[in-house]
Amino acid sequence: MGTGQLREGDADALSDLLRAARGEDQGPVLPWVLLEGLLRLVPCDLDVTYQAHDHRHRQSLLVQGVMPDGTRGVEQPEPTAPDDRFWQLWWSSMCSWPQRTGDLASVVHTGDFHPTERARRADPMHAQVQTDVTAELMVSLPAPPGEARRLLFMRSCGTPFDERDRRLLELARPHLHEVFLLAERRRAGVPRLTRREWEVLALAGAGLSTEDIAAALWISRGTVRKHAEHIRERCRTHTLAEAAARALPHAPAAVAQG
Repeated sequence: MGTGQLREGDADALSDLLRAARGEDQGPVLPWVLLEGLLRLVPCDLDVTYQAHDHRHRQSLLVQGVMPDGTRGVEQPEPTAPDDRFWQLWWSSMCSWPQRTGDLASVVHTGDFHPTERARRADPMHAQVQTDVTAELMVSLPAPPGEARRLLFMRSCGTPFDERDRRLLELARPHLHEVFLLAERRRAGVPRLTRREWEVLALAGAGLSTEDIAAALWISRGTVRKHAEHIRERCRTHTLAEAAARALPHAPAAVAQG
């Protein structure tokens, strides 16, 4: 994968950050070390936040963020009023672009929608709600139907986001989702399994027999039994079915999609 507009050292710094984020700090949603590291890589004078929104019911579910002065915060907002201006403008603003287009993979920023300062100031969301925000960058993450999950980078200093920022976060995005899922598994008490063990567990959860799993994965029945024994031990269950019920809701993205 090409590095595009990245600066020297960016790829290594991102790799180091993702390695640290896979450590034991799962945070309330994302590891704090991840958000703080992203703030260093893509500096913002306001904050970097993870946000989850229920756009069907016009409700913000959770905001976890860090600020340049080291402040950490988690907020579960109260239900919003029917006339809340943020939600009135949601579907016509940059906020809903991933939901309107179905494109969760693209990293977008204010300049994509408002190429001039005059255009940005004329935008109702900026003029009426985000009055102190001069630049915003959004990284969307997979979410259940009706929900939006994203990382938001906010600036008020007037410095726009550039192609280096976008490219760096495009490279980071699939790994950010994996870190999210890993944190979810840890909070749920799901043990670490190898990729092959997840594959065995997924097939067992689908009702396949030991013989069928062996054929599907091109391994011996003895190897399947060995994997199954380890899975049961790690999940502290008596059967693979019990282990599947406990662990599969938190399976890695590649297994869940497979």
